[in-house]
Amino acid sequence: MDEQQHAAGMPKNQAKERSLRNTSVAKKVLAGTLGLSLLQVPLLASADTASGTSVVKDSVVSASQDSGSTASKGLNPADAKITKAQAESRIRSLFPELKDAKLNGVTYGEQNVYPSNTKKVWEQNWTIQQGNHSMGFSTEVDAITGDILSYSYPYMYPLDDSNTAYYPPAVSEQEAQKIAEAFIPKAAPSIKAGTMKPSNQYLYSSSKALFGPVQYSFSYTVDVNGIPADNEYVSLDVDGNGNIVRFNRNTYQGNYPAAKAAISKDDAEKRLEQGLSVTLAYIPSTSLYDTSANREWKIGYVPDRTLEPMDANSGKRIDTIFGKDLEGPSQAVSYTALKASGKVFTPNKGGQLTSDEVLQRLQGIAPGPDYQIQSNLSNYWGGTGKQVWSLNWNKRTAGINRDDSKYAYVDADTGQLLSYHEFQYPDAEPAKATAPSVTEAQAQAKAIELVLAHYPNAAEVLKLSDAKTLNPASKTVYQFVFQRFYKDLPVNGMTVSVSIDGSGKLVSYNADTYLSDKDIKALDNLTAKVEAKDAQQRLLDDLSVELRYISSGGYTVDNTYVEPAVRLAYVPTLNGDRNVGYIDGVTGKTEASSLLPVSNKDKSAALPSDAANHAASKDLATLLEYRVLSPGEDGLLHPDAELTLGDWIQMMAKGVYPDQNYYGGQYQPVFTDVPADSPIAGAVQLFTDKGWLKDLKSSELHPEQKLTREAVATSLTTALHYNRLSKFFQQDAQALSLSDANTIQDKGAVALMLKLGLMDAAGGKFDPAKPVTKAEAATIMVRLAHLQSKVDTPLNQRRY
Repeated sequence: MDEQQHAAGMPKNQAKERSLRNTSVAKKVLAGTLGLSLLQVPLLASADTASGTSVVKDSVVSASQDSGSTASKGLNPADAKITKAQAESRIRSLFPELKDAKLNGVTYGEQNVYPSNTKKVWEQNWTIQQGNHSMGFSTEVDAITGDILSYSYPYMYPLDDSNTAYYPPAVSEQEAQKIAEAFIPKAAPSIKAGTMKPSNQYLYSSSKALFGPVQYSFSYTVDVNGIPADNEYVSLDVDGNGNIVRFNRNTYQGNYPAAKAAISKDDAEKRLEQGLSVTLAYIPSTSLYDTSANREWKIGYVPDRTLEPMDANSGKRIDTIFGKDLEGPSQAVSYTALKASGKVFTPNKGGQLTSDEVLQRLQGIAPGPDYQIQSNLSNYWGGTGKQVWSLNWNKRTAGINRDDSKYAYVDADTGQLLSYHEFQYPDAEPAKATAPSVTEAQAQAKAIELVLAHYPNAAEVLKLSDAKTLNPASKTVYQFVFQRFYKDLPVNGMTVSVSIDGSGKLVSYNADTYLSDKDIKALDNLTAKVEAKDAQQRLLDDLSVELRYISSGGYTVDNTYVEPAVRLAYVPTLNGDRNVGYIDGVTGKTEASSLLPVSNKDKSAALPSDAANHAASKDLATLLEYRVLSPGEDGLLHPDAELTLGDWIQMMAKGVYPDQNYYGGQYQPVFTDVPADSPIAGAVQLFTDKGWLKDLKSSELHPEQKLTREAVATSLTTALHYNRLSKFFQQDAQALSLSDANTIQDKGAVALMLKLGLMDAAGGKFDPAKPVTKAEAATIMVRLAHLQSKVDTPLNQRRY
């Protein structure tokens, strides 16, 4: 049984939104630091979007809204160098799709953004109407430079699906890149020639699917004053027809410091390396937050301290979360063991908990009766089949339109608290500065008490790392991070973070990473072969610094807004990479960690050796590229392996949703032999939702049964919604002329497959009972992908 009886996470919709917010902040923080102590990503759980990030906001806009303009608080439209009319003209000229759109309203400054900011932008609200259907969306134009800051092609437009770019695409990825690079200067004229560099840093994921619109994603960083700048980048998507369907420009509207550093690079490197040592740790070589991935592990050496950026003029270390100076040299991280005392977490061993039972477990955390509570039982993010209770408390105070809210996510089976946080509108009346009523030592004691009460075996597996105290002007928040250990070694990226305010109240709690049985088995098989002194020397040899502009702020941490700031700094790099790195404990080589989700462009699609010379190698390579298939633990694809029905359902589902994270509701098993924690549960859910199993009357699916050619023909006929047509073709001459026609039950489906060219009848024989191999299935699916733009019901049919 899993260590925590669950695959950690939260409902998919909430988690996906949180992941996109936190990844932008966490990438900014982690990219500027190296070392063990900052691999504490949950500390950022309450952080909002990074400073200046352009966010595409979909909103329903009333058609009756005035097309005039208003201004956000603290902004004056007279300061704009680009007029409202010029902004509209620019965006209409660049995106022809807007010819059918109605501009309903324009605002000077971003709307419905919390915390509010003073970005000088024109925010344009649009609607597109087709019959009784309408879509609302917004775009942004920089009011100073005229750069397009955000544009996203409306998801449901055009409704007739006529312009959708299905596989095979009309333009290749190389051609799409040329289109993108030619478009950027038109959309963002403020970017000087020669200052852009291709980058995967801002490509968090891809929606690329075999059975879906083809889109290519590109990202570029932009240098300022001749050096890299964190706040400057462009990302855009080009569809398979060569159309720009998304464009985002991130830029800092403030003044950049001079690019001249008072401290030399050599001096910065010497300061960085002073007293530096290494710590042996377990390290995930795949993202802890990408639950759709097969997590892999390494044992390696990491810096024994956080290696923060250094101010290029003062030489002081910089806290990358809050942008403040850190006094003194960096120190090695220290840990304090926990002692079991008081209430300790006891997992529920009965049936699934009710919301009332969960509330009983949250006594002392849940707010009082002046809050209204909503609860919802949902699947975890990542398609694990495990479930979580999502609890939301909203305060209702007379005369106050927007009051604070509190959120918690609790494992529905074990009762473990996964996360808790408070949200207060940043533009609400600020609290008066008061002296804290609890000391840091008292807050620490409470944090330890909470962890012992809500985390499994906390005293055995967690240790308290150096505490971090935030003292902004209005309040005190004490922050504590507990490092997860296994067999006396820290597990990188696996932490529990707790924030307590100056009154002793819990502000946030995050414990949403876990070790499964598979993880523990993998860790047990790891042994370091490289000695610490050799790893330390490799670290010192490969460690360097890079001069660049770094940014912080524009987000909130524990309800404290961090003001945006840009500084000239030396940023640590390991073997030229800004990502958090380590020295492999087996090979001694320098490697980059993958604590955060990475772009699919970073994932290798090399064809395994057993498929490279196969007759279906091209089709197998296509399915590998589109993440329908992946090599096994032995690194091979096994193209001639016979498939089961479950394998086929999984492959087809991945053809539509490669990450299988489309479904956010509570999973209810449809078949008695496909439980909620089955590896194919998500795929079966997709088939069920689309009606692809509607003709199956049994309560059992039998996913282990061999997949036959006739079963594939029937399955594809249902997926294409040709069931009625197949009945018409039951007496089709082509099917009846087959030498084995008498052994075919669903002759109509077979006739359709032959007419559509999806399957063949070699030598006039169909072989309906013959098992289908992985390679044969790959060929059929690629043929289907070629056909999808010609059928009336695409496999990824949009819902309205």
